[in-house]
Amino acid sequence: IWSTVRQHLFPEVQPHFSGLIAWRGTLDATQLPKDYTARRVQLWMGPNAHLVAYPIASGRQINVVAVLPGTWNRPGWSTPGDPLEVMDAFASPRWPPSARMMLATVDSWRKWALFGVPDSCPWSKGPVALLGAGMALEDAAVLARHLSPEAAESTAGITAALKQYGGARQARVRRVQRTARQQGRIYHLGGPLATARDLAIRALGPERMLARQDWIYGWRP
Repeated sequence: IWSTVRQHLFPEVQPHFSGLIAWRGTLDATQLPKDYTARRVQLWMGPNAHLVAYPIASGRQINVVAVLPGTWNRPGWSTPGDPLEVMDAFASPRWPPSARMMLATVDSWRKWALFGVPDSCPWSKGPVALLGAGMALEDAAVLARHLSPEAAESTAGITAALKQYGGARQARVRRVQRTARQQGRIYHLGGPLATARDLAIRALGPERMLARQDWIYGWRP
């Protein structure tokens, strides 16, 4: 999103604010009861907000991420955030004590406004290619496959290979982006729609819920 190279190559493509702000903090696993440090992803969903926690650093730390609506939309990477803003957003009794306990344990928060770029943004220009953030490992694997030694022998060959790389990646990356946006809307439902969501999740069960994401995590180059 904030790539200096992208802004130089495609100055006409400007990021747009999603209306959401992500907050991130980390905890030492020893700061939480053992039940909250298991090697699994924990997710709390509520009206206009959701909270995710999962282990990092081989289980020694817990990464905590809250996503909230807001108008603060400063471009760029993360900046320090006020812990009271996060606690106020989750102050309602509808949020379980376990979620509020985890939030209250975080001493230092950083926040960043969530932006996106249009799907029409090109992926390459001449001998320069762009790689995504969350999809960068996949991008790199596909780029390596297209950028053969023969293709790298000339600028024209590199340019053609990078165009092929972009064509090979765009459909999947756009699908992942659409799915992420849809999941965000589902997570933030309230009222009867939230009840319907919860019933659907319960009916599917954990195995079928995870299977719905096989096309993402089961990808191979």
